[in-house]
This record gives sequence, structure tokens and C-alpha cells, in this order.
Amino acid sequence: MGDGGYPIGGGQLGQLIRDFDWAATSIGPLAQWPQSLKSVTQMLLLSPVPIVLLWGEDGVMIYNDAYSEFAGSRHPALLGSKVREGWSEIADFNDNVMRVGLSGQTLAYRDQELALQRRGKLEPVWMDLDYSPVLDESGTPAGVIAIVVETTQKVLAQRQLRESEGRLRAFVEATSDAIYRMSPDWSELLHLDGGTFLAHASQTLPEWVDAYIPAEDRARVQAAIVEAVATRQPLELEHRVHQADGSVGWVASRAVPLTDEADNLVEWFGAASDITEQRRTNEHLRLVINELNHRVKNTLAMVQAIAMRTFRAAPDLAVAQEQFAARLVALAQANDLLTGERWAGASLREAIDQAVRPHQHDPARCTLEGADVRISPKTALALALAMHELSTNAVKYGAWSNETGRVAIAWSVANGQLRLEWRERQGPIVVAPARRGFGSRLIERGLAGELGGKVTLYFEPEGLRCTVEAPLAAVTVE
Repeated sequence: MGDGGYPIGGGQLGQLIRDFDWAATSIGPLAQWPQSLKSVTQMLLLSPVPIVLLWGEDGVMIYNDAYSEFAGSRHPALLGSKVREGWSEIADFNDNVMRVGLSGQTLAYRDQELALQRRGKLEPVWMDLDYSPVLDESGTPAGVIAIVVETTQKVLAQRQLRESEGRLRAFVEATSDAIYRMSPDWSELLHLDGGTFLAHASQTLPEWVDAYIPAEDRARVQAAIVEAVATRQPLELEHRVHQADGSVGWVASRAVPLTDEADNLVEWFGAASDITEQRRTNEHLRLVINELNHRVKNTLAMVQAIAMRTFRAAPDLAVAQEQFAARLVALAQANDLLTGERWAGASLREAIDQAVRPHQHDPARCTLEGADVRISPKTALALALAMHELSTNAVKYGAWSNETGRVAIAWSVANGQLRLEWRERQGPIVVAPARRGFGSRLIERGLAGELGGKVTLYFEPEGLRCTVEAPLAAVTVE
């Protein structure tokens, strides 16, 4: 039983050691303990660190209050037991500890994983373990002292942190956005990663404004930053940016403030999305809408002019209605051609072919000859209407009014001029009209005015001939 006042103090374990029947163990009664055993026991009882002493070949355990918390439900039965039996699930591990320690060597483990029996099942536990031999009076290793600090919570927290960082890294690599961190006052860019449109910054960059923000946007960006820092509200802004390839693009940037437990602002975390193409698309859409408004107004003006001249000059309402409808169809077909080209211009050959094809009974009786040219939307509309009028006239009075007549349409480009000729042959004999109708005026004056050139109708006996001369720059697109 107890040996007077030894050990001195030691808390709950000190009292348990004084009351324990050590005679039933291999190390004998407390009164007969060697001074070396007493000294190390007194030392460990006074330590706030979890310490266990493994004495003798059996590794009989003596420990302090801090270690009893680690032992959990095994305490107090663990006191005075053999280490290989008290921790039977890791007997092999402790067998190596005793062998190495009693040979006079030390062992040290950091975040050592062991499977311990807890709550009725084996659970992984991580510990920092330091083992040192304890010498007896003769200088021979008689036991092993172990400092045991459980690090399970730290290891799991680090593992969760790594997993979280891994998920964040995967997100950064997967997203097309640039992810960045800023100092509390935005004076330094701490890190920028992700995406490919911005140059990455893996080190602190104090001159980030000069590096990334074009001069014309700096004042606006700085004003937004000052307001966000003052209010601690998220920063949301679209602005221009120097891209990794040297070009200037646009980003939509959003950053949120991060604070510590004392509500101190520690940094800003943000993401920047490349909206360069979106901005270009929006700008193109705006231009298209403006162009469409312009085209609609021009088309309505053209329809109004066609209506006024058709109905004013026609002696018969039914005939006028038929002519007006036909001219609107020709105009609509020309618009269809331009719509397919997004009003970026049209093929001269396609514009002519589309206008004359509906009037042909035999495609072999019409030939088109000339290198293709890209013409402007304005030219395409005017030319389509002129070709419609010429085709209608050919069907009613000219080359296509009999079974043998033919039409040849040829064009060429030379010396900055576009020359086009409509020539009818093998039709009825042509006689010049006493007066020019709206169709003739539409061809000669309307087409000439739209092209900024000269249009002439020749009423030759062998067939109608129409020539068009216009500056190439006025009728074509690049």
C-alpha cells in the first residue's frame, strides 16, 4: 500500500498511486521502489503534459492526470497494467517501443496514426509520441518514459483544409474566371490564378493597377474600391483590363470582404469573368439594331415611292395592283437575300439570278456572265427592282414573250468601274415607246440615282438593251 507521503501531490493519479497494490505487479511494493523509479514518477506526476512510464520488461504503466484523459474509459484500470495488455490492439507497436527503449535508444513520431479501441470500435487516432529510456541506479535502462500528445483534431482539421483547398484548386482550374485576393485596402494584389485571359500573379503585386487596368478606367475603378472599403460591401464592377495576350478586354469583377473573429478586415476575395466577347456581341447587336432601323426606314420610303408612282401612272387599278404586288415581291426577295447575309452585302450574281428566275419559263433562254462581285445592300435592292422591271417587260413585250427570244446579262469590272449590260435578242421587233412609263423611269433614274452612275435604255429593233455604269467603290463592299 502507500509509502507515507510518497509520491508528493500529483492530483488524482498521485492518490491512486499511493493507494495501489503494487506488490501484485512485477515492480513490487511502493516502499521498495528504487530511487530512479520514484524520481521519474514524481516528475511525471507534476507535469501538465500527458506522460506514461513503462517500467520493466512488462512495461507496467504509471501515468499522470493528463494521460488519464487520453486513456479515457481505460482509466483507472490501465494503472499498473502491462502496456501490451492495456493497449492490446497495438501490442506489436508497443512491443517495438519496449525493445528499442530498453536497449537505450529513443523514438519519436509525429502525427503517428494508430487504430485504437474507442466507443466500442477501432478508430484512427493520430499522436505525437516521444520515447526515451529511463536508467536505474546501475545506469542500465529499466523502463521507457513516453510523452503522448494526441493530434487527431489537428490532423483532421488539416486534412479538411487540404480537401477544401483541393476543391478550391479544382474549382479554380475548372472555371474560366480569374480568382484573386486583395489586401484589406486593395493596395496590393496578393494572388491571382485561374482562367487564361489574365496574366497570373503568384506573388504580392503592389503595382497591380498599372499592370491590369488601362489608364482610362483607373479613376472609376479606384472610386469603386474606396467606396467598397469604406462600406465593407461587395465590390461589383465592369471595366477594361490588360489581357495576357497584350490586348485590352473587359471583365465583370466581384469581390467580397473577409474579416477575422474580431471583425477586422483581413483581405478581399474575388472573381473576374471575361466578358470581352459579350461586350463585342452587345455592341454588334446595337449596331445591327441601328442599321435595321435605318434599313426599315429606307425600305418603307422605297415602298412609298413605288406605290405613289405605280398607282399615279397606271390607267387601270387592277393592273396597278398587280404591278405593285409584283414589285413588292421583288423587293422582299432582295431583302431575303440580304437577311441571309446579315445585311453585310450580297453576291451580284445571286441578286440578279434571284430577281430574274421567277420570270423564266426556260432557264436556257437566259445567260449570266461575269466574275462575281460583293455589292452593298443598297445596290442589291436597287438592282433587284431594276432586274424585276426588265424581266417583266421581257415577258410581256420582249424576248420572253415568244418561243425563241433570249436574254444575256453580262458584267465586268475595269478601271474602278462596274459595267453591266442587259441584252435581248430574237424577240419581237422593238419600237421605241412614245412616252416612258414608271418602269422605264425606275430603271433609268432610280437605279442610276442609287448607284451614283449612269443607266441607259436602248430600244433597238433586234431587242431592248440596258447598260449600267457605276463607280465600283459606290456599289461594292469589302
